[in-house]
Amino acid sequence: MAKVKQYYTDLTEKLVDDIILDYKSNNITKDTAISKIMKLDNLDLVGIDENNVDEVVDDIFYDKVEDDNKTMSKYY
Repeated sequence: MAKVKQYYTDLTEKLVDDIILDYKSNNITKDTAISKIMKLDNLDLVGIDENNVDEVVDDIFYDKVEDDNKTMSKYY
């Protein structure tokens, strides 16, 4: 069971990271990014809900770390 949970956690994390990357690249707006994130399944596995999604998007967007492989690991 732990491997299945980890798989879906990693998958959700990657999908959120991809949406944030689109936002950082100015391909989508912040509202679109939030909407796309909220439509994802398994957000509870990564600690995102309607009360903190705005904060998550802002924190990752304004993060000054220049690591291209940056993930949302600080939220888990």
